[in-house]
Amino acid sequence: MRSVRGRLFGMLLLFIILPYFLSVFIIYNNTKTSVEEHEMKTSLEEMRESGAVLERYFDDMTSVPYALYNDPDVLRVFEQGLKGEQVQPFERSMKIFTVTRPEIRQLRIYFDRGQEAMTVYRSKFSAPKVQEDYLQQTPFDKLYQSSENYVIERPHVIENANNAAIIPESDRTKVLTIHHKVSNVLTGEFLGFFSMDIEMSSYSSLIHHLSDTGEARVALVDEHDTIMYSNSPDKMSETYKGEKSSEELILTENLDGNLEGWKLVKIISKDALFKDVNEAAYTNIVLGVGVVVLGIIMVVIISHIITKPITNLSEKVRSIEGGNMDIDFTTSRKDELGHLEDHMDDMLDRINQHIDREYKLEIESQRNQFRALRSQVNPHFLFNALQTIGAVALRSSAKDVYKLIISLSKMMRYSLHADQWVTVQDELNYIQAYLSLQKERFGEGVHAEIEMEEEILSASIPSMILQPLVENYFKHSYEEGYDDSSLKITGKRDRNSILFLIKNTGASLSEEELQRIKASVYAKGSPKSFQDKGIGLKNIYDRLQLNFNDQVSFHIDTMEGMGFKVTMRLPFLRDR
Repeated sequence: MRSVRGRLFGMLLLFIILPYFLSVFIIYNNTKTSVEEHEMKTSLEEMRESGAVLERYFDDMTSVPYALYNDPDVLRVFEQGLKGEQVQPFERSMKIFTVTRPEIRQLRIYFDRGQEAMTVYRSKFSAPKVQEDYLQQTPFDKLYQSSENYVIERPHVIENANNAAIIPESDRTKVLTIHHKVSNVLTGEFLGFFSMDIEMSSYSSLIHHLSDTGEARVALVDEHDTIMYSNSPDKMSETYKGEKSSEELILTENLDGNLEGWKLVKIISKDALFKDVNEAAYTNIVLGVGVVVLGIIMVVIISHIITKPITNLSEKVRSIEGGNMDIDFTTSRKDELGHLEDHMDDMLDRINQHIDREYKLEIESQRNQFRALRSQVNPHFLFNALQTIGAVALRSSAKDVYKLIISLSKMMRYSLHADQWVTVQDELNYIQAYLSLQKERFGEGVHAEIEMEEEILSASIPSMILQPLVENYFKHSYEEGYDDSSLKITGKRDRNSILFLIKNTGASLSEEELQRIKASVYAKGSPKSFQDKGIGLKNIYDRLQLNFNDQVSFHIDTMEGMGFKVTMRLPFLRDR
C-alpha cells in the first residue's frame, strides 16, 4: 500500500523532475547537433579557402625555377658549366632571386656539365664542388629516371648536403624541399638539378589559422599520406592513418593543381567542440538538482503538516492488526482527523471490554479441563503405587523384584525432567537404573562399562542425551543376537568442553547405511516417519543444536566393521 508521502514524491517525479530533465536532455542533443553542423559548415568553408591559397602558393613555388631558366645568364651556366666570365652574371641573377624570395632558406644547384654542385645560403655562395655520384643520391636517382620535373620532399631540419662552410651548424630551421629537374626545353637534354629549401613557416601560416584557438589539430597530407605539416610537432613527417573515432570530428578537403592527391585534414575533439554546450547542460542540471531539493523540502513540509497525522493514525491501526489493543487514540485535534480518532478510541474500548470478558471465560474453562486431566493421572500416585508393590515384594522376600521396581521408579521420576537441564551424575544414575533392568532381562553377561572424570559429574547437560545411545546398544546388539558385544561410555573434560565417547562392539553398518543415517541425522527438518533409522540419533543432535547452536560437535562412525561409535563435544557448564 502506497503512502500519501509516496504519492507526493511520485507526483513530484512525474510532473516536475522528469519533464525538466527530459527537456534538458532534448535541448542538449539538439544543441550538440546544431553546433556540430555549424562547425562542419564553417570549417569546410575555411578549409576550402585555405586549400585554394595553398594551391596557388605551391603552383607559384613549383613554377619559380622556370623563370630562372628564361634568364640567359642562368641557362648558359647550366649548358656550359661554371667557368670564366659566365660565373659573375649567374651569381648576380641568383642573388636577385634569393632576395626576392626570402622564404627560400637554401638553394642547392647541380650542373651536369662538369658534375659540379654549389649552395646558395641567404645570398651567400659556396665554392663549387665536383660530385660525381650526385645522380645516385636520393631522391635525384628517381627524379632523373622519372618523367616528372619536380618532387617535393617531406619536411626536415635543414641539411648541409654539400658541406658548404657558409651554413652555420646552429641553423635547425625546419624546411620543405622542392627538387627540380633542369632540362633544355627544345632538345630535352638533361642539364642538372635545382633544389629549394623553403621555410616551413612560409606555408604553415596558411594552415595554422584553421586550428582556431589551438584546440583542433590540422594537417597537410601529400598523396603518399605523409604529413607535410601539422600543428602537433610530434606528428610531423609521420604517415597519416586516417583512423575514425567517435570522440572526434574529422573534416577533409582534397587539393588540386600541383597538389593533386594532397589533402587538408582538420580533427576537432568533440570534448572541445561541445565544451560550451556541456557547461550549459551542467548548469541546467545543477539548477534541476536545486529544483529537486526544493521539491523534496516542499514534500517534507506538506507531509509533516498534512500527512503526518494520517501516517500516525495508519500506524496505530497496523498495531491493532498486529494484536496490540492498548492503543491511545486521544487527540487534541478538532478537525475531521480528530473526530475519526475519537470514534476509533471509543470503538477500541468496547472491543477490549468484549475481549476481556471472552478471554477470562476461556481461561477459566481451560483451567477446569486441566484440573480434571491432572486428577486423572497423578505421578505421585504412580510412585506411591510402585513403592507399595516394592514393599509387598520385600515382605515376600523377593528382593530382586524390589530392586527392579526401585530402578523403574527412578527412571519414571527422571523421565519427568525430559527437556530440562540435569547434571551428568543425574544422567548416569538414570543409565545405571536402566542397565539394572536390562541385566535382569539379558543376564549378568551384559558387558557395559562407564568411565567418567570426577570433574564433569557436576556439569549441566540437557537430559536424555546419553540414555538413547544405551538403548540403541540393546536394540541393535542383544535383541539382534550379538550376545558377546560390549558397551563403553567415557567422559572427560577438554578445556572448556565435555567430550563423550560411546562405543559398542555389536552390530555394525555398511558404508552406504552409515552415509544414509548421517544424511538423515544432519538434515534440516523432521524425519519422514518415526520408523526411520537414526531417529534417536537425530533427536539427540537436534536437541544439542537447539541448546548450544554451533558450539557442539556430533560425529557418527563405524569401527571398521567391529561396531558403532558416537562422539559428542559440548560446552562445560555449571548450575544451569
